[in-house]
Amino acid sequence: MPANKTDRAFMEMAVQEMRKSRSEHTSKHDPLVGAVLVGKGGKLLGATHRGDLRVGDHAEYTLIERYLGDKNLEGSTLYVTLEPCTRRNPPKKACAERVVNARVGRAFIGMTDPNPDICGRGVQHLLNHGVEVDFFDLDLVRQIRQENQEFIEYYETQEKKPLTDTEPFEGPSPKELEVVARASFDDLSNEALSRYMAQRGLEAPGKAGVRKMLAGAGYLGRTPDGKLAPTVAGIVLFATAPAEILPQCRVSIEARKAGASITGDFEGPLTAFRDHLDKFLKENMRHFTEIRELDRVTVGEYPLEALREACFNAVVHRQYLAGARVHITLKETEVEIRSPGGLLKPLSLSRVRAFNAPPYSRNPHIALAVQRLGWIEEKGSGLARMRDAMVAHGLRPPSFDFKDGYFIVTLPGQDQAWSSVRLSPGAFAALDEPQRKIVEIVLAKGRIATKDSAKSLNVSVATARRYLGNLVKKGILESRGRGSRLTYQLGGGE
Repeated sequence: MPANKTDRAFMEMAVQEMRKSRSEHTSKHDPLVGAVLVGKGGKLLGATHRGDLRVGDHAEYTLIERYLGDKNLEGSTLYVTLEPCTRRNPPKKACAERVVNARVGRAFIGMTDPNPDICGRGVQHLLNHGVEVDFFDLDLVRQIRQENQEFIEYYETQEKKPLTDTEPFEGPSPKELEVVARASFDDLSNEALSRYMAQRGLEAPGKAGVRKMLAGAGYLGRTPDGKLAPTVAGIVLFATAPAEILPQCRVSIEARKAGASITGDFEGPLTAFRDHLDKFLKENMRHFTEIRELDRVTVGEYPLEALREACFNAVVHRQYLAGARVHITLKETEVEIRSPGGLLKPLSLSRVRAFNAPPYSRNPHIALAVQRLGWIEEKGSGLARMRDAMVAHGLRPPSFDFKDGYFIVTLPGQDQAWSSVRLSPGAFAALDEPQRKIVEIVLAKGRIATKDSAKSLNVSVATARRYLGNLVKKGILESRGRGSRLTYQLGGGE
């Protein structure tokens, strides 16, 4: 949910400070960072930005050590636009460590570090040491990301060497970088690798070059005996048959229709998931003849972009633990997507339900590959896009829950399961109030008689007949039967 007014005001102050930042490098883009520290009673203790007193100094260092070094900061609240760093060259100390040592009680963070090898480690370090962590409101997160776009793009286009085992902060998911010793480079699909590289606009560098690129990106690693083998992320993304190596990679996909079950389980590399998913959904979801003014258009029950978003999130942000898999089920009146693992702290169910959850991934290396494939358009806007696509399609927004170890997304379907005809939101909005009420009754019951229209609208039968006639002329309703058996239903129905 959105922050309260006090927290929101200090978040906005941190964003204003961020815009004053000074860069110290000419060869790369440095982040814009603003930080604000507030005492227990809500009193402002200080505000600063990167490079405030000295070029290169981090905002947290300037605030905690330079401005407030002689103050008791125990229980204070930090508002910082970028996740505190976890590594500095000695004798410098990491900002996450400084925050913990200052005994800060709460921290609000604008965005996580875009480097997938660091993303979430600062957050995790704070959580591990008892600091309450939350995020800025999503609209501010978008501002922060937009103004740091060059810094973000720099890291998202670099292949970074994974952190060593001596790195003290685990980060969101050590599992995705776990080396699968029983697999080998030959288990990876040439087609999947070629597709990934083509999408990124990279030329084939030869087998040795591909290995170097994958190792640098965290998709290959060394076994204890020095052999180069795929990591869990590498298997998930590029293996010819991931489910044969890691059975939990299999995605269970099912459509339930009139008591029958149609399965379309996915067992291939994640780079091929979208095409498989689209084909199954298009073949198995219900389709309607939608009335759009004078046009009749065949549309799927659900907007494809909402289904994709929910399913991509499920496979990208899940826990890749043995014995659990993603389940995608098309039911009679809804689609349910179940993903192993809860929300990654400090994300909360209330934030997700308010569509105010910033981007924060359990598997940043897998997420980055999916982004590079073009499946994720704008980080941090996925939930809102899903909601907006559902509403624009005339459906209710998605709902979210956590149960029995699974994060569950439910997309409500078309209410009238009996009809193959529906009215577009635009066509419905163009009707006057009596006509809308008639259409609502038809949508709920399937059909309506003239006398029932008159009774529902509290008008004469002649007036009701006129309303119904206008809807027939517009092509929205059509009449069936004669005399006492005359009824009206949506145009184009059976």
